[in-house]
Amino acid sequence: MAGSLAAVLSGCRGGSPPSSSTGSGGPASATTSAAEGASQGATAGPLRWANWPAYIDRRGGQRPTLDRFVAQSGIEVDYAVPIKDNAAFLDTVGDRLAARADIGYDLITLTTWAAARLVADGNVQAFGPIEHGDRVISALASPPWDPEQRFAMPWQAGLTGIAYDARSVDRAIGSVAELVERRDLAGRVGLLTEWNDTLGMVLLAQGRDLADLSADLIRESLDYVRERAAAGQFRGYYGNEYLGALHRGELAACLAWSGDILQAQLSNPYLKFVVPEEGLLIWSDDLLVPAASTRSAEVAALVDYYYRPAVAARLAAACTICPVQGRRRRWRRSRLPGGEPADLPRPDDPGRRRAGSPRCRTRSSLTRSAAISPPPSLGRIVP
Repeated sequence: MAGSLAAVLSGCRGGSPPSSSTGSGGPASATTSAAEGASQGATAGPLRWANWPAYIDRRGGQRPTLDRFVAQSGIEVDYAVPIKDNAAFLDTVGDRLAARADIGYDLITLTTWAAARLVADGNVQAFGPIEHGDRVISALASPPWDPEQRFAMPWQAGLTGIAYDARSVDRAIGSVAELVERRDLAGRVGLLTEWNDTLGMVLLAQGRDLADLSADLIRESLDYVRERAAAGQFRGYYGNEYLGALHRGELAACLAWSGDILQAQLSNPYLKFVVPEEGLLIWSDDLLVPAASTRSAEVAALVDYYYRPAVAARLAAACTICPVQGRRRRWRRSRLPGGEPADLPRPDDPGRRRAGSPRCRTRSSLTRSAAISPPPSLGRIVP
């Protein structure tokens, strides 16, 4: 599918198109491996980390696992949450990434499709393999675009499904087909700016095999989304902002990410996360080191720290789905509100079925070495 699909969707992004780069056509050579980095001294100043909101454990004004790393390693970390959407973030740093210039961060956390592109374009550098890298869950291990996992490691994993506020709907929503067709939801449905998720879920709803797609099937699905948008079914496309739209009642239902909803349920018990009848997607947001950073050795130490099961368990207690094997037994000892959600497929076993649950698909089966990108302008799909 790689060739024909690329011809249909080449060079497109979610939301506003970020700056693109051509690079040298392959990953940049590693400037530092994790092993080599151990012998190098730290660069002056804190390690600058750009992440998504609600993607680390918090207690009051503290970040316990990160604070412990700083205390143990002596590596200061300047932690920021500027990323709300991959494309919007890449809009702000894309030109500097392409020029191999400092972007203001030494570590960035981006979804797999964006990570794969940056690796292919040579805009990031190697920091691995890390010592505990073999603990990554099997569904996310050794992607085709980074088989030795030298350039990227999953930070968080999750599932893409359906969310709705039970107070805003007349009856439960059980499928993507209902989400995009039910007339009582018209104008109150949100899709995701991450087009891997939106298109992937629509393709599943149409009964497509994500591992066997053609350009014609992709076009048909895009046309279908446009048709439903023209009919007034969708309010718009969202990154994490869908949480606020659900809270304000602007949305009754939307495609959503499991971690967001399971955390939001702590303050709104009417909020539901649904495993659609047609299936769902498993995804990861990956850690990357921009090419201009001089801190790859320290990044390797930080990532390796978070891949230790005891640390991963603490992080999982706050962020719900963690991509590290071996932490589940420790996690169950943690005091979690409601414990591990029993109705979600296990992220490290995407082919396993639970009673009443559909098969879980990885995004990599949708995109392989280059992720599916959105149409040229989502803004023109939804008025």
